[in-house]
Amino acid sequence: MTLVQRFIRFFALVPMLLSPAFATAEATASAAEPLELRVAVPSDGRATYFIRLLEESLKLIHQPYRLHYVKNVPARRMWWMLNKGDINLFYGMQTKEKDSNEQIVRVRNALTNGLIGQRVFLIRRDDTDVFARVQSIGDLKHTGMIAGFGAGWGDAKVWRETSLPLYEHTAPWSTIYAMVAAGNRHVDYLPRGVIEVLEEARLHPELAVEQHLLVDYRADFGFYLAASAARYRPVIERALREAEASGLKARLIDESFGADLKALGLDRRIRLRLAASP
Repeated sequence: MTLVQRFIRFFALVPMLLSPAFATAEATASAAEPLELRVAVPSDGRATYFIRLLEESLKLIHQPYRLHYVKNVPARRMWWMLNKGDINLFYGMQTKEKDSNEQIVRVRNALTNGLIGQRVFLIRRDDTDVFARVQSIGDLKHTGMIAGFGAGWGDAKVWRETSLPLYEHTAPWSTIYAMVAAGNRHVDYLPRGVIEVLEEARLHPELAVEQHLLVDYRADFGFYLAASAARYRPVIERALREAEASGLKARLIDESFGADLKALGLDRRIRLRLAASP
């Protein structure tokens, strides 16, 4: 082929290269590249909703994916693994500290629509009347009751900024339920999200679900990516937005938590709003 023939062929291709159809085909080809992640799954067995939301949202936008699950590792170790890049996606409470960490990248979506920031207490049955008399944050402070949290949890920051007494548990979380039940271990109640409190009560019948109060503050779970997987953030955010717009997310929340939310009777509770956030 002569040089002249090559020029003629090139200029004949230019209109096609610039056409919207070609650009769309290129974008489709790029979007079709599989999203591949090593996803941490906490050993507490509560990740089902978050995994379903991730997978079904990606299916909704026809995004190919390969997810490899790393299971049965304590949550605190999983954050360490995410920082190191040994895993590249995990979910947890959105906090200012996590968002400023250059080793991880927050996927901008509130995964529970704020439900994790609505708290109901696990208490000793003998303390039912103490909480039943609470009508305000001031009343809760005056009870002298001490809330229990894991060490470094964002929720602990909320309680501290509100000047509510708290205890931060550094041992494995599973041991704190017996401490509350004992009544002599400097922790009196556990503020748990409305999507988790009844499941925990079923596992720990030595404690009771407090029936009177609902503490409410601005908080939610989010997906976090290792910095090495930051390129996946736009497509995951798009998938989650589509899940919201289509009603998929609302359906998954209802299927996962609807019965428990109804049983808790949130509308009849006294709502105590806290201004602080994690």
